[in-house]
Amino acid sequence: TQGVPFFNTIAADRKGKALYADIQATANITDAHAQSCLTMTGQLLFNQPLRLPNVPPISIFDGKRSACDWPDDPNAVAPGLLDPRKQPRLIRDDFVGNANDSAWLANPDQPLTFPRVMGDAQAPRSLRTQELILTARKRIDGTDGLPGRGFTPDTMGKLLFADNSRAADLALDATVAMCKSVPFGLILVDGTLVNVSEACPILAAWKSHDYTSDSRGSLLFANYWASLQGGQGIEKLPWRVPFDPKDPVHTPNSLDSGSSAVRDAFGRAVLAMRKAGIPLNAPLSDVQKVTRGGEQIPIHGMIGGLGVLNVITMGQVDGKTDVVFGSSFIQQVRFTAEGPPQARSVLAYSQSADPNSPHHADQTRLFSAGQWVTERFTEEQIAASPALVVKVLD
Repeated sequence: TQGVPFFNTIAADRKGKALYADIQATANITDAHAQSCLTMTGQLLFNQPLRLPNVPPISIFDGKRSACDWPDDPNAVAPGLLDPRKQPRLIRDDFVGNANDSAWLANPDQPLTFPRVMGDAQAPRSLRTQELILTARKRIDGTDGLPGRGFTPDTMGKLLFADNSRAADLALDATVAMCKSVPFGLILVDGTLVNVSEACPILAAWKSHDYTSDSRGSLLFANYWASLQGGQGIEKLPWRVPFDPKDPVHTPNSLDSGSSAVRDAFGRAVLAMRKAGIPLNAPLSDVQKVTRGGEQIPIHGMIGGLGVLNVITMGQVDGKTDVVFGSSFIQQVRFTAEGPPQARSVLAYSQSADPNSPHHADQTRLFSAGQWVTERFTEEQIAASPALVVKVLD
C-alpha cells in the first residue's frame, strides 16, 4: 500500500486471524531526525497534540541543510519513503480496529509503536475509538446484553446500528444532575435568561444513549456536546478524572457537573434549538435526513465527536440542512467451514447518482432501516437471487 499517502488496511482470514496495517507512502523521518532538523515553527507543529483524527503531525525541516533531506531506504518503494517494516502492523486472534485515530491502539492489549511522523501515541483517543474498543471487548466477553459471546453477522449488525454514544455514556448523568441543580431552571446566555427546566426530564428519559432515528433527547445532547467541546480536544473538557496514558480507553471521565462551562454550553444548546424551532424532545429523524429525488430519508448515527461508530455529518445543501458525509460502504463477511463466505453489505449513499435510476436511493433506504444486501459468490447463489435479471444478447 505504499502507493497511497494514507488508509488503514484491516483484513481477516478463515483461520480466525485479523490483520491491521498502517503502511503508507510516509516520509522516512525518525524521531531523532525530526528533532535535529525541524525549524522553530516545525518544532511547535510537530510536537503539539494532534487535533485532526488520523492526520500525522506537520514537519517543517530546515531546507538549507542537506543532512535534513529524507534519507533513502532500499526497502521502500521510492526514495525518501519510510521502510514498510518500520510502519505499524498487527495480527491478532481476538480483534483489531481503527476509528480514524493513529495506529497506537489497534488492539489495546498490544499497543503499537512507530515514528511520530505516522501519528501520536500515549495521547488521548477519540471517543469513537473508545467506543470501538469497548464494544469489541463487551462482545467478546458477552457482557453487552446480546446473546452468547463472540461475533456473528447478527450481533455485528446490531452493534453497528445500535448507534450508541460514548459521550452520553460518560457525561449524560452528570449533565442531567447539572440541569436539575440550576437555580429556578434559568441559565444566563449572552444576556438572555434561558429556562432549561423542560430539558432536564427529556435528557433523563434518554436512557438508551443512542442515535437511532426515533431517539428523543439525542438531538439536545448533540447540540449541547458540540457547544461544550467547541472543536477542542476531548481532554480539554472539564473532567474530574484526567487522561491517563496507562488507561487510555477509560480516561478522561467523570464530567464536572458544577463547571460553568457545562452549564453555559447547555444553556446555549437549549436556546439554539428553540431559535431554530426544533422541539427539545424531537426525534432524530425530524432533523437528520438525506434528500433523494425529493424524498427525505431518515438517517441514523451521529458525528464522531459523540463517540458513535456510525459516523453521520450534517451540512448545508442548496440552503437546506442535509446529510453530507458519513458511513459509506459497510461490509460483513463470515467464513464457514465449508462453501463460500457469507457476506452482506450496504452502500449508504446508493449506487447511482442518476435521480431516474432505481438504484439512486434503494440502498440508502436499506441503510436507514438497518438492512443489508446479500452478497452472492456461486452460480447457485446468483441464480437464487430474487433480483436476478438475465438479458440474452444476440
